[in-house]
Amino acid sequence: MSQDVSADSKSEQIAEEIRDAIRQGRLERGVLYSSRELGEMFGASRTPVREALLKLADLGLVRIERNRGARIVGQDGRGIVDLCSLRVLLEPPACRSAAAVLTSRDDEAMLAEYRIMERLADGGPEYFAADERLHDLILAASGNRRLAKVVRELRQTLTLDGRHSVPRYQPVETALRDHWDIVDALRKRDGVGAERAMRKHLVRSGDLLVAHSSADNRGLVAEWRRWVAVSMPEGEQIDF
Repeated sequence: MSQDVSADSKSEQIAEEIRDAIRQGRLERGVLYSSRELGEMFGASRTPVREALLKLADLGLVRIERNRGARIVGQDGRGIVDLCSLRVLLEPPACRSAAAVLTSRDDEAMLAEYRIMERLADGGPEYFAADERLHDLILAASGNRRLAKVVRELRQTLTLDGRHSVPRYQPVETALRDHWDIVDALRKRDGVGAERAMRKHLVRSGDLLVAHSSADNRGLVAEWRRWVAVSMPEGEQIDF
């Protein structure tokens, strides 16, 4: 059992390292890499590398080519729509669950991350690191480790294409206001309000990512917005 857990942990580590390499440009999109080549690059045997590639293939980041390796493909507009939709479905309810169990220490930690974002409102790497930590704090508090892991993977995959979408396509003040609404509702233990604020934030961010990734496919943007319209709880409305 422990060996299985260790092997799974190793493949997850390799998957994360490959994601980082794609993000940093060390692995180029469109290029085919063999398992042996990737194993040498990341200091791992072929088995965890193959398992990591299967995980990344499920996320749409690579395409497995039998007996050849994996080609880095990234996300197209359809993939971005799917990933954003999943986040909207999963993360807001987790936020509501977190509101019921947060402690004063959690409040301090959330506020500290928000203050970092506020201070570094240029949208640079440290801003996004604080953003990720804030979301991770909320997910961890929800108590569902599997859900937290899934959402974290979705977010990491999306950031490969949209990490800098906030400063480029949306005023940082808007993102900060969205995050404050989430933190404020959680500190008040307002689960319904926190869920609503998180959903609003994710839909807005998703709209930016979908529009950016589908600039030549306005039909996909319209499809995303129709999905949002029918998926909102009764009484909720998002202004794009």
